[in-house]
Amino acid sequence: MPHVRRLLLALAFACQTLAQDGEAPLSRLLRLRDDAGPEVVRKVAAAKSREAAEGLVKAYDLVGSLLMKGEILQALGGFGGVPDAEQPALQKVAGVAGSAEEPELRELAIGALGQSPNLGKHFLKLLVDGDTSDAVREPALREHVRSAAAGDAEWYRFLWNLKGEQRKDKDGKIVGPELGPIRLLAFQGLARWLGEAELVEALRREQDPKIRRAALETMRSRQLPKTAEMAEWVLGRVDFPGADRAAAARILIDEQGTKAVPVFLKLVEKRDVTPDDLRAAMAELIAGLRDEATDKKLAKLVGKGKPHERVFALLAAGRAADGKAVRKELADPALEVRAAAAKVIAASGDRTALPELRQLLQKGKNPADVRLAIETIGALEQGSDTWLGELAAYCKHGDADVRNAAVEQIGAGRNQRQVPVLLEALGHAAWSTRWAAIEGLLAMRDGRAVGPLIERLAVDPGRLGKRIGEVLFQLTAQPFGEDAGRWRAWWKEAAPKFQVATAQEVEKAEQDRRAQRLGERTRSTAKFFGIRVESHRVIFVLDVSGSMLESMYGRYVGKRGAARIDVAREEVIRAIENLDQAALFNVYAFSSSVERWQKQSAGTNSPGSRAAAIEWVKRLGASGATNLYDALQQAFADQDVDTIYVLSDGEPTNGEVIDPARIRTDVAFWNKHRKIRIHTVAVGSSLEVLEWLAADSGGTHVKVR
Repeated sequence: MPHVRRLLLALAFACQTLAQDGEAPLSRLLRLRDDAGPEVVRKVAAAKSREAAEGLVKAYDLVGSLLMKGEILQALGGFGGVPDAEQPALQKVAGVAGSAEEPELRELAIGALGQSPNLGKHFLKLLVDGDTSDAVREPALREHVRSAAAGDAEWYRFLWNLKGEQRKDKDGKIVGPELGPIRLLAFQGLARWLGEAELVEALRREQDPKIRRAALETMRSRQLPKTAEMAEWVLGRVDFPGADRAAAARILIDEQGTKAVPVFLKLVEKRDVTPDDLRAAMAELIAGLRDEATDKKLAKLVGKGKPHERVFALLAAGRAADGKAVRKELADPALEVRAAAAKVIAASGDRTALPELRQLLQKGKNPADVRLAIETIGALEQGSDTWLGELAAYCKHGDADVRNAAVEQIGAGRNQRQVPVLLEALGHAAWSTRWAAIEGLLAMRDGRAVGPLIERLAVDPGRLGKRIGEVLFQLTAQPFGEDAGRWRAWWKEAAPKFQVATAQEVEKAEQDRRAQRLGERTRSTAKFFGIRVESHRVIFVLDVSGSMLESMYGRYVGKRGAARIDVAREEVIRAIENLDQAALFNVYAFSSSVERWQKQSAGTNSPGSRAAAIEWVKRLGASGATNLYDALQQAFADQDVDTIYVLSDGEPTNGEVIDPARIRTDVAFWNKHRKIRIHTVAVGSSLEVLEWLAADSGGTHVKVR
């Protein structure tokens, strides 16, 4: 009797539904796990009981998605201050903070501990004092400092360890020196309880530049009597980095105004003891005074002196400089002077300079002049149709920087008539030009780009492919990622009636995509010191100077303590072994000079080449100085590379340039139109130049002991 069978099935389904509706949230969560959904987690947490806390702890180990794990962590963090439930809840959160491989979960766990001012703060301290990785200790201490109290001062003082006293662990073994970021955070937590004498002592004894600057800023913010005196002292310390002295210069301008200008001018004359970043900062401070007498004095200096003095005069005088004198500097033999003049002209909007700029465009001494002219004329023309039409020819220029500068300006101009120019650039042999074209097509938001982007996706894997997939999503609101096959199938049906997605459609699709991504299980990929290797055109740049023979804290090779070079080799080899099969890679090693595994391009990738690269890495020794600049310069000469991983353990001591600020400036100049992402690893010490390189290029910076 079919109708009876159907009735029985309906009754069974109704009973099952009723049972589920009456099921306790905790039981439902433990039974359905990821399928239970975040709302069930919230219902369990609302009970605020020990049973609920222990149930959530158990559920965390049963679920597999980032979405549900994150929801449970946040729920457990809400048990802070709940009698009888706080301990198991926060202990689990602390365990996740100290052991989770996924950065997202570590971040959520540490943040959840920060919600509890008592027990949560206790667990944060345990994480900092324990054997957890520095990738956990640093954010844990940062969270602890957010709720710093007077009772924490002695612990912060211990971590800061101004005198550099040698410490031992619980087993009596000598531990390595503390990482700079930990010491800085400890100082920041302690600073409000330090007196003026202690802050002065910190300035005089501290070796970490960031802590020195923090001490000086603390004195300024508290308006302590000796602030100006110590600022003058720091400014005069020629052995201090330019960033320290620039911070002191800012304080002196605030305290003394125009009276500080003569001191600045004397320093400018001494190029050997006045690094580029200090000179640039002093020029900016003088220009910001807007003092008529000072402006007149600086304007008279334009066009006089050595190249570094001419650059300073241009930047310090700024808009107050005579336009004719500034334009004349466009013909100076030194590129740095021509660049400074172009910067002043662009900032002032001086269109009378267009003839000189066009002369530079057409008859520049090198490609850098053409690039400067394009950038400056573009700033003056503000995307005029005539200028954009003229730029089309430069989109085929032989120099990558010139070509990319032109492509970027066309994209920024958003003139729909220039879409064909960008589509042509999309097929250029140089990946950086294709990248510029992709960004320009996104800015245009023109439907004609979708088909060519889909076709390009099929042949551009890695970082470029990821970006194409993202741009396609922004134009279409379709969630096909890097799957060229699905994009092609969709486009075959959608093309005839396609319209570019609205902002609202993209936002709705992004919410759906985010939920789907969080619901996925985690997967492993190649990593270098925890930084994912997603590029298909990558260069590993390793410091093999003599200091890399020093031991690393807590690392071993067999029973022997591991040297920095041992760990660097190990990490590179592991990354090479796990690279995508389609990835091109190379390895550079630098000390006093630079060696490369492959002499040409970004190398290859096959079982044979991987084995050869690994054997080459295994044979690397450590000796000599630290020639970071030349290594980076050679890496940038590779037109195929789109991602660079740099590992170093000390300040530059050899090469064409050793001033960290100058290295930063030059790399930023090289990379303005290349868009290479630079990830950096500092071993054993805090290196600001590595932090700068990563921050400026959108990369990740990691510190390890």
